[in-house]
Amino acid sequence: MSPDPDNAFFAGGVFEEVLTKLSKVPQLRVISRTSMERIAKEQLEVSAIGKRLGVSHVLEGSVRRAGDRVRVTVQLIEASTDNHVWAENYDRKLDDVFAIQSEIALAIADQLKITLSQQLQSSLSDRPTTNQAAYDLYLRAVDERRVWRGAESFRAMIVLLEPAVTTAPDFLQARVLLAEAYGRMYWTGEDPDNQYVAKARALVADINKRWPDHPESVLALAQLWYNVDRNYEAALQGFRAVEAALPGNIAVLSGNSSSLKRLGRAKEFLVAARRWQSLDPESPIPYAELMFALDANRLYDEEIALGEEAVRKFPEDESAAYTFAVLKLAQRRDIGAVLDYGRRFNSRSESGAASRVAIARFVTGDIEGALAWQADRQSENPIMNAIGDAEKADLLQLAGRGAEAQAAAARSLAVVSAAIAEGRPAPRGEVAAWYARAGAIAALAGDRDKAAAWERKASAAQVSTIEEQMLLADALADLRRFMGDPEAAWRIKLKTVDVFTGTPRGELLAFKPYYDKLYGQSPAYRAYMSKLAAQP
Repeated sequence: MSPDPDNAFFAGGVFEEVLTKLSKVPQLRVISRTSMERIAKEQLEVSAIGKRLGVSHVLEGSVRRAGDRVRVTVQLIEASTDNHVWAENYDRKLDDVFAIQSEIALAIADQLKITLSQQLQSSLSDRPTTNQAAYDLYLRAVDERRVWRGAESFRAMIVLLEPAVTTAPDFLQARVLLAEAYGRMYWTGEDPDNQYVAKARALVADINKRWPDHPESVLALAQLWYNVDRNYEAALQGFRAVEAALPGNIAVLSGNSSSLKRLGRAKEFLVAARRWQSLDPESPIPYAELMFALDANRLYDEEIALGEEAVRKFPEDESAAYTFAVLKLAQRRDIGAVLDYGRRFNSRSESGAASRVAIARFVTGDIEGALAWQADRQSENPIMNAIGDAEKADLLQLAGRGAEAQAAAARSLAVVSAAIAEGRPAPRGEVAAWYARAGAIAALAGDRDKAAAWERKASAAQVSTIEEQMLLADALADLRRFMGDPEAAWRIKLKTVDVFTGTPRGELLAFKPYYDKLYGQSPAYRAYMSKLAAQP
Protein backbone atom coordinates (compact mmCIF):
# COMPACT_ATOMS: atom_id res chain seq x y z
CA MET A 1 0.00 0.00 0.00
CA SER A 2 1.05 3.60 -0.35
CA PRO A 3 0.41 6.86 1.52
CA ASP A 4 -0.75 8.24 -1.84
CA PRO A 5 -4.58 8.21 -1.56
CA ASP A 6 -5.04 7.56 -5.28
CA ASN A 7 -2.88 4.44 -5.05
CA ALA A 8 -4.66 3.34 -1.88
CA PHE A 9 -7.97 3.66 -3.72
CA PHE A 10 -6.57 1.63 -6.63
CA ALA A 11 -5.45 -1.06 -4.19
CA GLY A 12 -8.93 -1.09 -2.68
CA GLY A 13 -10.31 -1.63 -6.17
CA VAL A 14 -8.16 -4.71 -6.67
CA PHE A 15 -9.37 -5.99 -3.30
CA GLU A 16 -13.00 -5.25 -4.26
CA GLU A 17 -12.84 -7.22 -7.50
CA VAL A 18 -11.14 -10.25 -5.93
CA LEU A 19 -13.86 -10.37 -3.25
CA THR A 20 -16.57 -9.95 -5.88
CA LYS A 21 -15.21 -12.91 -7.82
CA LEU A 22 -14.76 -15.11 -4.75
CA SER A 23 -18.30 -14.33 -3.55
CA LYS A 24 -19.61 -16.10 -6.67
CA VAL A 25 -18.24 -19.42 -5.40
CA PRO A 26 -21.13 -21.04 -3.48
CA GLN A 27 -18.85 -23.14 -1.26
CA LEU A 28 -17.22 -20.02 0.17
CA ARG A 29 -18.52 -17.59 2.78
CA VAL A 30 -16.75 -14.37 1.86
CA ILE A 31 -16.82 -11.41 4.24
CA SER A 32 -17.61 -8.07 2.59
CA ARG A 33 -15.04 -5.37 1.89
CA THR A 34 -16.74 -2.93 4.28
CA SER A 35 -16.28 -5.33 7.18
CA MET A 36 -12.73 -6.32 6.24
CA GLU A 37 -11.59 -2.71 6.00
CA ARG A 38 -12.81 -2.11 9.57
CA ILE A 39 -11.00 -5.26 10.71
CA ALA A 40 -7.80 -4.20 8.94
CA LYS A 41 -7.71 -0.91 10.85
CA GLU A 42 -7.59 -2.82 14.12
CA GLN A 43 -4.44 -4.67 13.00
CA LEU A 44 -5.53 -7.95 14.58
CA GLU A 45 -3.61 -11.17 14.35
CA VAL A 46 -4.89 -13.59 11.72
CA SER A 47 -6.10 -16.02 14.38
CA ALA A 48 -8.11 -13.23 16.06
CA ILE A 49 -9.67 -12.31 12.72
CA GLY A 50 -10.63 -15.93 12.17
CA LYS A 51 -12.33 -16.19 15.58
CA ARG A 52 -14.12 -12.86 15.30
CA LEU A 53 -15.54 -13.52 11.85
CA GLY A 54 -15.87 -17.30 12.04
CA VAL A 55 -13.74 -17.86 8.94
CA SER A 56 -11.25 -20.61 8.15
CA HIS A 57 -8.86 -18.59 5.98
CA VAL A 58 -7.69 -15.01 5.60
CA LEU A 59 -6.36 -13.50 2.38
CA GLU A 60 -3.95 -10.63 2.82
CA GLY A 61 -1.64 -8.76 0.54
CA SER A 62 -0.51 -5.48 -0.91
CA VAL A 63 -0.83 -3.53 -4.13
CA ARG A 64 1.78 -1.11 -5.44
CA ARG A 65 1.41 0.94 -8.59
CA ALA A 66 4.22 2.82 -10.29
CA GLY A 67 3.87 4.28 -13.76
CA ASP A 68 2.43 1.62 -16.04
CA ARG A 69 3.44 -1.23 -13.71
CA VAL A 70 1.56 -2.87 -10.86
CA ARG A 71 2.84 -5.32 -8.27
CA VAL A 72 0.38 -7.43 -6.31
CA THR A 73 1.50 -9.65 -3.44
CA VAL A 74 -0.99 -12.07 -1.88
CA GLN A 75 -0.97 -14.87 0.63
CA LEU A 76 -3.66 -17.22 1.85
CA ILE A 77 -3.40 -18.05 5.55
CA GLU A 78 -5.16 -20.74 7.58
CA ALA A 79 -6.64 -18.79 10.48
CA SER A 80 -6.49 -21.48 13.17
CA THR A 81 -2.83 -22.41 12.61
CA ASP A 82 -1.38 -19.26 11.01
CA ASN A 83 0.03 -21.51 8.27
CA HIS A 84 0.62 -19.88 4.90
CA VAL A 85 -1.27 -22.11 2.48
CA TRP A 86 -0.35 -20.22 -0.68
CA ALA A 87 1.47 -17.05 -1.74
CA GLU A 88 2.17 -15.37 -5.04
CA ASN A 89 3.70 -12.19 -6.45
CA TYR A 90 2.38 -10.62 -9.65
CA ASP A 91 4.51 -8.02 -11.42
CA ARG A 92 2.70 -6.94 -14.56
CA LYS A 93 1.71 -4.03 -16.73
CA LEU A 94 -1.13 -1.93 -15.33
CA ASP A 95 -3.42 -3.06 -18.13
CA ASP A 96 -3.13 -6.62 -16.82
CA VAL A 97 -4.59 -5.91 -13.39
CA PHE A 98 -7.97 -7.52 -14.18
CA ALA A 99 -6.22 -10.72 -15.25
CA ILE A 100 -4.35 -10.72 -11.93
CA GLN A 101 -7.61 -10.49 -10.03
CA SER A 102 -9.03 -13.47 -11.91
CA GLU A 103 -5.88 -15.52 -11.37
CA ILE A 104 -5.98 -14.85 -7.62
CA ALA A 105 -9.62 -15.98 -7.35
CA LEU A 106 -8.98 -19.14 -9.39
CA ALA A 107 -5.84 -19.95 -7.40
CA ILE A 108 -7.67 -19.65 -4.07
CA ALA A 109 -10.44 -21.97 -5.26
CA ASP A 110 -7.77 -24.46 -6.32
CA GLN A 111 -5.92 -24.26 -2.98
CA LEU A 112 -9.16 -24.83 -1.07
CA LYS A 113 -9.89 -27.88 -3.25
CA ILE A 114 -13.06 -26.40 -4.73
CA THR A 115 -14.19 -27.83 -8.05
CA LEU A 116 -15.52 -25.11 -10.30
CA SER A 117 -17.96 -25.62 -13.14
CA GLN A 118 -16.88 -24.43 -16.55
CA GLN A 119 -19.47 -21.66 -16.35
CA LEU A 120 -18.16 -20.46 -12.99
CA GLN A 121 -14.54 -20.61 -14.19
CA SER A 122 -15.55 -18.43 -17.10
CA SER A 123 -17.34 -16.02 -14.78
CA LEU A 124 -14.29 -15.71 -12.53
CA SER A 125 -12.19 -14.90 -15.60
CA ASP A 126 -14.52 -12.13 -16.82
CA ARG A 127 -13.22 -8.57 -16.90
CA PRO A 128 -15.81 -6.03 -15.75
CA THR A 129 -14.37 -3.44 -18.14
CA THR A 130 -11.13 -2.55 -19.86
CA ASN A 131 -11.61 1.13 -19.07
CA GLN A 132 -9.65 1.90 -15.89
CA ALA A 133 -11.06 5.43 -15.52
CA ALA A 134 -14.64 4.11 -15.67
CA TYR A 135 -13.73 1.39 -13.19
CA ASP A 136 -12.35 3.97 -10.74
CA LEU A 137 -15.62 5.92 -10.95
CA TYR A 138 -17.55 2.71 -10.35
CA LEU A 139 -15.49 1.88 -7.26
CA ARG A 140 -16.09 5.34 -5.83
CA ALA A 141 -19.83 4.83 -6.36
CA VAL A 142 -19.61 1.47 -4.56
CA ASP A 143 -17.98 3.31 -1.65
CA GLU A 144 -20.91 5.74 -1.58
CA ARG A 145 -23.37 2.85 -1.40
CA ARG A 146 -21.79 1.43 1.74
CA VAL A 147 -23.07 4.15 4.06
CA TRP A 148 -26.73 5.10 4.25
CA ARG A 149 -27.15 8.85 3.71
CA GLY A 150 -30.50 8.73 1.94
CA ALA A 151 -30.88 10.60 -1.34
CA GLU A 152 -27.54 12.34 -0.81
CA SER A 153 -25.70 9.05 -1.39
CA PHE A 154 -27.67 8.20 -4.51
CA ARG A 155 -27.11 11.64 -6.06
CA ALA A 156 -23.37 11.22 -5.49
CA MET A 157 -23.50 7.75 -7.08
CA ILE A 158 -25.30 9.11 -10.15
CA VAL A 159 -22.70 11.84 -10.63
CA LEU A 160 -19.98 9.16 -10.66
CA LEU A 161 -21.76 6.47 -12.65
CA GLU A 162 -23.24 8.46 -15.54
CA PRO A 163 -19.80 9.33 -16.99
CA ALA A 164 -18.62 5.79 -16.24
CA VAL A 165 -21.28 4.18 -18.43
CA THR A 166 -20.86 6.87 -21.08
CA THR A 167 -17.15 6.14 -21.48
CA ALA A 168 -17.57 2.37 -20.99
CA PRO A 169 -20.97 1.41 -22.50
CA ASP A 170 -20.32 -2.33 -22.03
CA PHE A 171 -19.61 -1.99 -18.30
CA LEU A 172 -22.56 -4.04 -17.03
CA GLN A 173 -21.95 -3.73 -13.28
CA ALA A 174 -21.78 0.07 -13.52
CA ARG A 175 -25.05 0.11 -15.44
CA VAL A 176 -26.77 -2.06 -12.84
CA LEU A 177 -25.54 0.17 -10.01
CA LEU A 178 -26.67 3.30 -11.87
CA ALA A 179 -30.14 1.82 -12.44
CA GLU A 180 -30.35 1.10 -8.71
CA ALA A 181 -29.32 4.68 -7.86
CA TYR A 182 -32.01 6.08 -10.18
CA GLY A 183 -34.62 3.83 -8.57
CA ARG A 184 -33.55 4.76 -5.05
CA MET A 185 -34.02 8.46 -5.81
CA TYR A 186 -37.66 7.66 -6.48
CA TRP A 187 -37.80 5.43 -3.38
CA THR A 188 -36.61 8.29 -1.16
CA GLY A 189 -39.23 10.68 -2.55
CA GLU A 190 -36.70 12.82 -4.42
CA ASP A 191 -38.11 12.34 -7.92
CA PRO A 192 -40.98 14.85 -8.24
CA ASP A 193 -41.20 14.61 -12.03
CA ASN A 194 -40.46 10.88 -12.36
CA GLN A 195 -37.35 11.66 -14.38
CA TYR A 196 -35.30 9.14 -12.42
CA VAL A 197 -38.03 6.52 -12.83
CA ALA A 198 -37.93 7.00 -16.60
CA LYS A 199 -34.14 6.68 -16.61
CA ALA A 200 -34.27 3.57 -14.42
CA ARG A 201 -36.82 1.83 -16.63
CA ALA A 202 -34.94 2.67 -19.83
CA LEU A 203 -31.61 1.53 -18.41
CA VAL A 204 -32.98 -1.76 -17.04
CA ALA A 205 -34.72 -2.46 -20.34
CA ASP A 206 -31.42 -1.91 -22.17
CA ILE A 207 -29.53 -4.12 -19.72
CA ASN A 208 -32.01 -6.97 -20.19
CA LYS A 209 -31.92 -6.57 -23.97
CA ARG A 210 -28.12 -6.66 -24.21
CA TRP A 211 -27.44 -9.24 -21.49
CA PRO A 212 -30.68 -11.28 -21.40
CA ASP A 213 -29.24 -14.33 -19.64
CA HIS A 214 -26.86 -12.61 -17.23
CA PRO A 215 -27.60 -12.79 -13.47
CA GLU A 216 -26.84 -9.06 -13.15
CA SER A 217 -29.73 -8.36 -15.53
CA VAL A 218 -32.13 -10.23 -13.25
CA LEU A 219 -30.70 -8.31 -10.28
CA ALA A 220 -31.34 -5.00 -12.05
CA LEU A 221 -34.93 -6.02 -12.78
CA ALA A 222 -35.51 -7.17 -9.18
CA GLN A 223 -34.22 -3.84 -7.87
CA LEU A 224 -36.54 -1.98 -10.25
CA TRP A 225 -39.52 -4.01 -9.01
CA TYR A 226 -38.54 -3.19 -5.43
CA ASN A 227 -37.57 0.48 -5.70
CA VAL A 228 -40.02 1.73 -8.33
CA ASP A 229 -42.94 -0.68 -8.69
CA ARG A 230 -43.15 -1.64 -5.01
CA ASN A 231 -43.88 -5.15 -6.24
CA TYR A 232 -42.11 -6.87 -3.37
CA GLU A 233 -43.24 -10.38 -4.26
CA ALA A 234 -41.81 -10.07 -7.79
CA ALA A 235 -38.67 -8.47 -6.40
CA LEU A 236 -38.22 -11.33 -3.92
CA GLN A 237 -38.52 -13.90 -6.68
CA GLY A 238 -35.98 -11.98 -8.73
CA PHE A 239 -33.45 -11.78 -5.89
CA ARG A 240 -33.93 -15.47 -5.14
CA ALA A 241 -33.49 -16.36 -8.82
CA VAL A 242 -29.91 -15.02 -8.80
CA GLU A 243 -28.86 -16.31 -5.38
CA ALA A 244 -27.24 -19.40 -6.88
CA ALA A 245 -25.22 -17.37 -9.40
CA LEU A 246 -24.39 -14.53 -6.97
CA PRO A 247 -24.47 -16.27 -3.55
CA GLY A 248 -22.38 -13.71 -1.65
CA ASN A 249 -23.53 -10.58 -3.44
CA ILE A 250 -24.51 -7.96 -0.84
CA ALA A 251 -27.09 -6.34 -3.16
CA VAL A 252 -28.84 -9.72 -3.51
CA LEU A 253 -28.68 -10.43 0.23
CA SER A 254 -29.99 -7.00 1.19
CA GLY A 255 -32.70 -7.10 -1.49
CA ASN A 256 -33.88 -10.50 -0.31
CA SER A 257 -34.01 -9.33 3.32
CA SER A 258 -35.74 -6.03 2.54
CA SER A 259 -38.37 -7.67 0.32
CA LEU A 260 -39.32 -10.11 3.07
CA LYS A 261 -39.53 -7.20 5.52
CA ARG A 262 -41.93 -5.30 3.26
CA LEU A 263 -44.03 -8.42 2.75
CA GLY A 264 -44.38 -8.88 6.51
CA ARG A 265 -42.89 -12.41 6.44
CA ALA A 266 -41.23 -12.04 9.82
CA LYS A 267 -39.58 -15.45 10.30
CA GLU A 268 -38.08 -15.52 6.80
CA PHE A 269 -37.04 -11.90 7.21
CA LEU A 270 -35.05 -12.81 10.32
CA VAL A 271 -33.26 -15.68 8.54
CA ALA A 272 -32.37 -13.41 5.60
CA ALA A 273 -31.23 -10.54 7.83
CA ARG A 274 -29.00 -12.87 9.85
CA ARG A 275 -27.39 -14.17 6.65
CA TRP A 276 -26.76 -10.66 5.37
CA GLN A 277 -25.24 -9.61 8.67
CA SER A 278 -23.08 -12.74 8.79
CA LEU A 279 -21.38 -11.74 5.52
CA ASP A 280 -21.06 -8.08 6.47
CA PRO A 281 -20.64 -8.21 10.25
CA GLU A 282 -18.67 -4.99 10.60
CA SER A 283 -21.10 -2.77 8.66
CA PRO A 284 -23.87 -0.71 10.33
CA ILE A 285 -26.53 -1.16 7.62
CA PRO A 286 -27.15 -4.92 8.12
CA TYR A 287 -27.05 -4.31 11.87
CA ALA A 288 -29.99 -1.93 11.51
CA GLU A 289 -31.86 -4.42 9.34
CA LEU A 290 -31.30 -7.24 11.82
CA MET A 291 -32.60 -5.04 14.63
CA PHE A 292 -35.85 -4.59 12.73
CA ALA A 293 -36.03 -8.32 12.00
CA LEU A 294 -35.64 -9.14 15.69
CA ASP A 295 -38.34 -6.59 16.48
CA ALA A 296 -40.69 -8.13 13.91
CA ASN A 297 -40.25 -11.47 15.69
CA ARG A 298 -40.69 -9.88 19.14
CA LEU A 299 -37.19 -10.86 20.24
CA TYR A 300 -36.91 -7.61 22.16
CA ASP A 301 -34.05 -8.40 24.55
CA GLU A 302 -31.83 -9.61 21.72
CA GLU A 303 -32.82 -6.57 19.67
CA ILE A 304 -31.81 -4.12 22.42
CA ALA A 305 -28.53 -5.96 23.01
CA LEU A 306 -27.74 -5.83 19.28
CA GLY A 307 -28.60 -2.13 19.22
CA GLU A 308 -26.24 -1.41 22.10
CA GLU A 309 -23.50 -3.29 20.25
CA ALA A 310 -24.24 -1.37 17.02
CA VAL A 311 -24.03 2.12 18.52
CA ARG A 312 -20.87 1.12 20.36
CA LYS A 313 -19.21 -0.18 17.18
CA PHE A 314 -20.52 2.57 14.88
CA PRO A 315 -20.81 5.71 17.03
CA GLU A 316 -20.95 8.08 14.03
CA ASP A 317 -23.41 6.11 11.91
CA GLU A 318 -26.84 7.73 11.66
CA SER A 319 -28.66 4.61 10.51
CA ALA A 320 -27.58 2.54 13.53
CA ALA A 321 -28.27 5.44 15.92
CA TYR A 322 -31.75 6.10 14.57
CA THR A 323 -32.80 2.45 14.43
CA PHE A 324 -31.69 1.92 18.02
CA ALA A 325 -33.44 5.11 19.17
CA VAL A 326 -36.71 4.01 17.56
CA LEU A 327 -36.50 0.56 19.11
CA LYS A 328 -35.66 1.94 22.56
CA LEU A 329 -38.64 4.25 22.23
CA ALA A 330 -40.89 1.32 21.30
CA GLN A 331 -39.61 -1.18 23.87
CA ARG A 332 -38.34 0.98 26.73
CA ARG A 333 -40.43 4.15 26.21
CA ASP A 334 -37.10 5.98 26.06
CA ILE A 335 -37.79 9.49 24.73
CA GLY A 336 -34.24 10.47 25.64
CA ALA A 337 -32.81 8.16 22.98
CA VAL A 338 -34.79 9.99 20.27
CA LEU A 339 -33.82 13.40 21.64
CA ASP A 340 -30.17 12.36 21.72
CA TYR A 341 -30.38 11.22 18.10
CA GLY A 342 -31.90 14.60 17.17
CA ARG A 343 -29.06 16.46 18.89
CA ARG A 344 -26.35 14.45 17.14
CA PHE A 345 -27.63 14.17 13.57
CA ASN A 346 -29.10 16.70 11.20
CA SER A 347 -29.07 15.03 7.79
CA ARG A 348 -32.72 13.88 7.90
CA SER A 349 -31.78 10.89 5.76
CA GLU A 350 -33.82 8.54 7.95
CA SER A 351 -37.51 8.16 7.12
CA GLY A 352 -39.67 9.23 10.04
CA ALA A 353 -36.84 10.97 11.89
CA ALA A 354 -38.26 14.47 11.52
CA SER A 355 -41.67 13.62 12.94
CA ARG A 356 -40.37 11.45 15.81
CA VAL A 357 -37.79 13.98 16.96
CA ALA A 358 -40.34 16.80 16.67
CA ILE A 359 -42.90 14.83 18.72
CA ALA A 360 -40.27 13.97 21.35
CA ARG A 361 -39.43 17.66 21.73
CA PHE A 362 -43.11 18.59 21.79
CA VAL A 363 -43.82 16.07 24.56
CA THR A 364 -40.97 17.44 26.68
CA GLY A 365 -42.29 21.00 26.30
CA ASP A 366 -39.75 22.20 23.74
CA ILE A 367 -42.30 23.56 21.27
CA GLU A 368 -39.84 25.80 19.44
CA GLY A 369 -37.38 22.93 19.12
CA ALA A 370 -40.11 20.72 17.68
CA LEU A 371 -41.08 23.33 15.11
CA ALA A 372 -37.45 23.97 14.20
CA TRP A 373 -36.92 20.32 13.41
CA GLN A 374 -39.91 20.34 11.08
CA ALA A 375 -38.84 23.63 9.47
CA ASP A 376 -35.34 22.34 8.76
CA ARG A 377 -36.71 19.34 6.86
CA GLN A 378 -36.12 20.40 3.25
CA SER A 379 -36.30 18.29 0.12
CA GLU A 380 -35.76 18.89 -3.58
CA ASN A 381 -39.28 17.57 -4.05
CA PRO A 382 -41.79 20.40 -3.36
CA ILE A 383 -44.48 17.84 -2.54
CA MET A 384 -42.40 16.40 0.28
CA ASN A 385 -41.81 19.94 1.56
CA ALA A 386 -45.57 20.56 1.43
CA ILE A 387 -46.17 17.47 3.56
CA GLY A 388 -43.57 18.81 6.01
CA ASP A 389 -45.43 22.14 6.10
CA ALA A 390 -48.65 20.27 6.96
CA GLU A 391 -46.95 18.42 9.81
CA LYS A 392 -45.63 21.73 11.10
CA ALA A 393 -49.14 23.21 10.84
CA ASP A 394 -50.48 20.31 12.91
CA LEU A 395 -47.92 20.98 15.65
CA LEU A 396 -48.68 24.70 15.58
CA GLN A 397 -52.37 23.99 16.01
CA LEU A 398 -51.70 21.60 18.91
CA ALA A 399 -49.56 24.34 20.49
CA GLY A 400 -52.49 26.77 20.28
CA ARG A 401 -51.02 28.90 17.49
CA GLY A 402 -54.00 28.76 15.18
CA ALA A 403 -53.16 31.65 12.83
CA GLU A 404 -49.70 30.30 12.09
CA ALA A 405 -51.13 26.81 11.64
CA GLN A 406 -53.68 28.06 9.13
CA ALA A 407 -51.00 29.86 7.13
CA ALA A 408 -48.73 26.80 7.00
CA ALA A 409 -51.65 24.55 6.04
CA ALA A 410 -52.68 26.97 3.27
CA ARG A 411 -49.14 26.91 1.82
CA SER A 412 -49.16 23.15 1.87
CA LEU A 413 -52.60 22.92 0.31
CA ALA A 414 -51.63 25.22 -2.57
CA VAL A 415 -48.71 22.98 -3.55
CA VAL A 416 -50.66 19.75 -3.15
CA SER A 417 -53.70 21.02 -5.09
CA ALA A 418 -51.50 22.19 -7.96
CA ALA A 419 -49.64 18.88 -8.06
CA ILE A 420 -52.85 16.84 -8.25
CA ALA A 421 -54.42 19.21 -10.81
CA GLU A 422 -51.32 18.83 -12.99
CA GLY A 423 -51.47 15.05 -12.68
CA ARG A 424 -48.07 14.87 -11.01
CA PRO A 425 -47.19 11.45 -9.59
CA ALA A 426 -47.64 10.49 -5.98
CA PRO A 427 -44.47 10.69 -3.88
CA ARG A 428 -42.81 7.27 -3.88
CA GLY A 429 -45.75 5.89 -5.86
CA GLU A 430 -48.06 5.50 -2.84
CA VAL A 431 -51.24 6.59 -4.62
CA ALA A 432 -53.91 5.79 -2.01
CA ALA A 433 -51.84 7.18 0.86
CA TRP A 434 -51.05 10.27 -1.21
CA TYR A 435 -54.74 11.05 -1.83
CA ALA A 436 -55.51 10.50 1.84
CA ARG A 437 -52.63 12.75 2.87
CA ALA A 438 -53.85 15.41 0.42
CA GLY A 439 -57.32 15.11 1.96
CA ALA A 440 -55.89 15.51 5.45
CA ILE A 441 -54.03 18.66 4.39
CA ALA A 442 -57.20 20.07 2.83
CA ALA A 443 -59.14 19.35 6.04
CA LEU A 444 -56.40 20.99 8.12
CA ALA A 445 -56.61 24.07 5.88
CA GLY A 446 -60.39 24.18 6.27
CA ASP A 447 -61.42 22.99 2.77
CA ARG A 448 -63.82 20.24 3.78
CA ASP A 449 -65.24 19.67 0.28
CA LYS A 450 -61.81 19.03 -1.19
CA ALA A 451 -60.92 16.85 1.79
CA ALA A 452 -64.02 14.69 1.24
CA ALA A 453 -63.32 14.38 -2.50
CA TRP A 454 -59.74 13.21 -1.92
CA GLU A 455 -60.89 10.84 0.81
CA ARG A 456 -63.16 9.17 -1.76
CA LYS A 457 -60.26 8.90 -4.22
CA ALA A 458 -58.10 7.34 -1.51
CA SER A 459 -60.79 4.77 -0.73
CA ALA A 460 -61.06 3.84 -4.43
CA ALA A 461 -57.30 3.47 -4.98
CA GLN A 462 -55.67 0.05 -4.79
CA VAL A 463 -53.39 -0.74 -1.84
CA SER A 464 -51.07 -3.71 -2.25
CA THR A 465 -48.42 -3.54 0.47
CA ILE A 466 -48.43 -3.57 4.27
CA GLU A 467 -46.31 -0.45 4.25
CA GLU A 468 -48.86 1.54 2.25
CA GLN A 469 -51.70 0.21 4.40
CA MET A 470 -50.00 1.79 7.42
CA LEU A 471 -49.35 5.08 5.60
CA LEU A 472 -52.94 5.15 4.35
CA ALA A 473 -54.36 4.50 7.82
CA ASP A 474 -52.21 7.25 9.36
CA ALA A 475 -53.31 9.74 6.70
CA LEU A 476 -56.99 8.81 6.98
CA ALA A 477 -56.82 9.09 10.77
CA ASP A 478 -55.43 12.62 10.41
CA LEU A 479 -58.12 13.47 7.86
CA ARG A 480 -60.93 12.34 10.19
CA ARG A 481 -59.30 14.19 13.09
CA PHE A 482 -59.08 17.44 11.13
CA MET A 483 -62.70 16.97 10.08
CA GLY A 484 -63.65 16.98 13.78
CA ASP A 485 -64.26 13.24 14.27
CA PRO A 486 -61.69 12.01 16.81
CA GLU A 487 -63.58 8.76 17.48
CA ALA A 488 -63.42 7.66 13.83
CA ALA A 489 -59.85 8.94 13.65
CA TRP A 490 -58.77 6.74 16.56
CA ARG A 491 -60.53 3.65 15.23
CA ILE A 492 -58.58 4.05 11.98
CA LYS A 493 -55.31 4.77 13.79
CA LEU A 494 -55.81 1.69 15.98
CA LYS A 495 -55.34 -0.48 12.87
CA THR A 496 -51.66 0.55 12.88
CA VAL A 497 -50.97 -0.08 16.56
CA ASP A 498 -48.51 -2.86 17.40
CA VAL A 499 -48.35 -3.93 13.76
CA PHE A 500 -44.93 -4.25 12.17
CA THR A 501 -44.09 -0.95 10.36
CA GLY A 502 -46.96 0.62 12.32
CA THR A 503 -47.00 2.32 15.73
CA PRO A 504 -45.72 0.24 18.69
CA ARG A 505 -47.66 0.34 21.95
CA GLY A 506 -44.54 1.54 23.75
CA GLU A 507 -44.35 4.55 21.46
CA LEU A 508 -48.01 5.36 22.18
CA LEU A 509 -47.27 5.37 25.90
CA ALA A 510 -44.00 7.31 25.57
CA PHE A 511 -45.72 9.99 23.50
CA LYS A 512 -49.00 9.86 25.44
CA PRO A 513 -49.27 13.65 26.00
CA TYR A 514 -49.05 14.13 22.25
CA TYR A 515 -51.56 11.39 21.41
CA ASP A 516 -53.89 12.70 24.11
CA LYS A 517 -54.09 15.96 22.18
CA LEU A 518 -54.83 14.06 18.96
CA TYR A 519 -57.40 11.54 20.18
CA GLY A 520 -58.20 12.51 23.78
CA GLN A 521 -61.82 13.31 22.96
CA SER A 522 -62.36 9.73 21.75
CA PRO A 523 -63.88 7.41 24.41
CA ALA A 524 -62.41 4.40 22.60
CA TYR A 525 -58.93 5.95 22.77
CA ARG A 526 -59.22 6.75 26.48
CA ALA A 527 -60.40 3.24 27.25
CA TYR A 528 -57.59 1.69 25.21
CA MET A 529 -54.89 3.82 26.83
CA SER A 530 -56.20 3.09 30.33
CA LYS A 531 -56.08 -0.62 29.65
CA LEU A 532 -52.61 -0.31 28.08
CA ALA A 533 -51.21 1.65 31.03
CA ALA A 534 -52.44 -1.03 33.44
CA GLN A 535 -50.48 -3.75 31.68
CA PRO A 536 -47.02 -4.63 33.08
